[in-house]
Amino acid sequence: MRYYPLLFLLTVVAACNNSQTGEPAVKDSVVQTTTDSSAKYIHSFTDTTLENRITAALMQLTFVQKSDKYIDSFSNHKHGIAFLMDKPDAQEPDVAVQAGYNGDERFETYYRFFVNPKTLEIKVYDVAEDKKLTLSEYLKTLK
Repeated sequence: MRYYPLLFLLTVVAACNNSQTGEPAVKDSVVQTTTDSSAKYIHSFTDTTLENRITAALMQLTFVQKSDKYIDSFSNHKHGIAFLMDKPDAQEPDVAVQAGYNGDERFETYYRFFVNPKTLEIKVYDVAEDKKLTLSEYLKTLK
């Protein structure tokens, strides 16, 4: 029992190896990158006329206008609602659009739309139901 404090003291002294070898520490091989920003986002939707028509149609929706005002208010009048569009393809003939806040670090999606490029019919993707809703069906879910 008398030897326990002595054994503890020797263990502490041995663990505190304070010798320096004189070699510099090896630098980390991970390159530090800057944060993602909207200026660095590369987006190519080739049909700008269609993109402008879709954006104008979506901005007519009252709930999109409210979100635009909300984003404008908390960003000190620097940003409004942003839209990211994907080209239609064989599997999805509609234009997929994400609407939300494009911040310095990430894009925060508020809504997902599917817009028919010929008729500009808008459908809203409901995450809870995992299906596309027409505007009238979606507006009923808001009440």
